Amino acid sequence: MKRNTAIIAIVLVALILSATVYGTYSLYFSNGSSSLSPTSTPNPIITPTQTPTSTSTSSPSNSPTSSPTATPTATASSQTPSPTPTPTSVIVTDGAGNTMTIPLPVTKIAALDGGIAEILCAMGCQNLIVGRTESCTMPPSILSVKSYGENDYAPNVEALITLKPDIIFASSMLPYNPTAYQQLKNAGIPVYILDTTTPEPTNPFKMTKDELYNVPTPIDFTCGLMQNLTSIVGHQGEATTYINWAQNYNKLVKDRIYTLTPSQQVKTYLEWYGYGRTFVTASVYQAGGINIAENQTVYSPTLSNEFIVEQNPSAIIALISSPTHNINDFIAAKNDIISRTALQNVDAVKYGRVYICDFYARNGVRAVVGYLYWAKWLQPSLFSDIDPGTVNQELNQKFFGTAIAGTFAYP
Repeated sequence: MKRNTAIIAIVLVALILSATVYGTYSLYFSNGSSSLSPTSTPNPIITPTQTPTSTSTSSPSNSPTSSPTATPTATASSQTPSPTPTPTSVIVTDGAGNTMTIPLPVTKIAALDGGIAEILCAMGCQNLIVGRTESCTMPPSILSVKSYGENDYAPNVEALITLKPDIIFASSMLPYNPTAYQQLKNAGIPVYILDTTTPEPTNPFKMTKDELYNVPTPIDFTCGLMQNLTSIVGHQGEATTYINWAQNYNKLVKDRIYTLTPSQQVKTYLEWYGYGRTFVTASVYQAGGINIAENQTVYSPTLSNEFIVEQNPSAIIALISSPTHNINDFIAAKNDIISRTALQNVDAVKYGRVYICDFYARNGVRAVVGYLYWAKWLQPSLFSDIDPGTVNQELNQKFFGTAIAGTFAYP
């Protein structure tokens, strides 16, 4: 009996040991121990690192779903170009045909012409202007800059040379004073000449309707000047903003005027700097008028009383210079015209169509304003939705950040 009991005990121990070994074996393989070869695993578990996304990342050439950042990043890194060196100078040709090399960057500017100064300020360059003349009055904040003479015909040469600006911007009036012009150039200061109005007006006589449409306007001229200046002073972003804004109004006027027939155009006498003095320019046509001087053979003729009366213009636009933009200057100019004995029977005077425009509103950044005034004066029904005075204030706020008082056209 004892012997049977011993045998039974031995058998039980053997069974227990077998079960324990088997349980350990099963548990070990079900957890996929990394100490064992994968081929020994009867049912391997696929971990997240073995998903298609992971496989695609490791082999981008074999799958369209590969990570878009893996290979391009390496390619871009291996092909990164060398940075373009900042230019230290620029070669330019000014409005007088003079080619010059200007060191960059420009940090000190002397602006001797009012229109040029206003263009630079509209481009965000006012902080670069260290000198001006008394003719530079717009925007009003420019008055805080020290003055170096009356205008670009009569600058304070000695003081400008002492100032040592990087560049001087002046109109074609400066070369009319050859002594001052040469002294400034001899001092080694780049003197860049440009006019803010077309030097020689375009005679539109015998042009077709389409040819007239494509003749550059004063707005186009200003935009071209501004773009050219960016190569010297930079500020391309500000220049582009102005150009886009101005060209919007430019196209608006040109497209509306294009619809007019010859019979709808208004016969106009354009006067500047005195009775009878005029110039032959496409600007009258671009505003919806017919210039009574269209057949003249010179660009700035002086018309006789008899000729003006015979032509009987339906509108008169007179250009004046009002440095303080005082409305009284405009009222006085209009009263002078309507009181002329020779013009009493001219339609423009009889029907109250006499208009006064500041030269300032026909060039530079305000060419937009003058263009709109002329168009509305000559074709009021086409531009009933446009208020040039409001556009003028839009310009002031957008490019100078302030409201600016003053008259630029009347009424």
